[in-house]
Amino acid sequence: MIYNLLRKKRKRITNYLTFSSPNPFSISVATPGWNGKLYYSKDTKTWVKWTGNEVNATEADGTYALYFRGTRSTKIAGGSSNKWTLSGSNISCTDNIENLLDYETVEAGQHPTMADYCYSYMFRGCTSLTTAPSLPATTLATRCYSSMFNNCTSLTTAPSLPATTLANYCYSYMFNGCTSIKIAISKSLEYDKEYRVPKSGNGVTAPVALNNMFTQTGGTFTGTPSINTTYYTSNTIV
Repeated sequence: MIYNLLRKKRKRITNYLTFSSPNPFSISVATPGWNGKLYYSKDTKTWVKWTGNEVNATEADGTYALYFRGTRSTKIAGGSSNKWTLSGSNISCTDNIENLLDYETVEAGQHPTMADYCYSYMFRGCTSLTTAPSLPATTLATRCYSSMFNNCTSLTTAPSLPATTLANYCYSYMFNGCTSIKIAISKSLEYDKEYRVPKSGNGVTAPVALNNMFTQTGGTFTGTPSINTTYYTSNTIV
């Protein structure tokens, strides 16, 4: 009985990152930034090594989807030249982004190691992205999420950030230009969900870790938030 319960619990762990949309879409990377191996699938069963070439989503039951996972990577992007291009509309990115680094480590219930600039600029300018993936890392690296969602104007989810010890520039410009992300200082009918860095506990900051994190966003608060301070958002929190 205990064995069966463990099997059921293990099955709940999704070992890939999912992109989906009600409309056709494709994903490509002109200059791949990963330093391990990355794979894609159209059905979560057959996996193909990916070199960044344009991949078109496959439709099933009215939804188009692509799935990605990686092995032995410590970095996925790293700069504006390594950004992912999402061509289409209304594209959702869900599940644990750490699956891109090493899905076997995630399956084992651990966090893969992140290098400096790990996801920096990854989705910059992806105006079709509506949902952000889960970012559960607890040990950060310099500029790991810097400008990750820069100018993602359709993004309507805000990922929860659990790390309590921040790294230099780790969240700098993370949501800059995300006009659909709305943050406020005070709770109201519209801004009814708590948003805090870190999401719980007493965080320790680093130089300019939060610099311009919410610059040019769509709420009543924009700019650089303070650590260990509760803000409020109207967005869904991942």
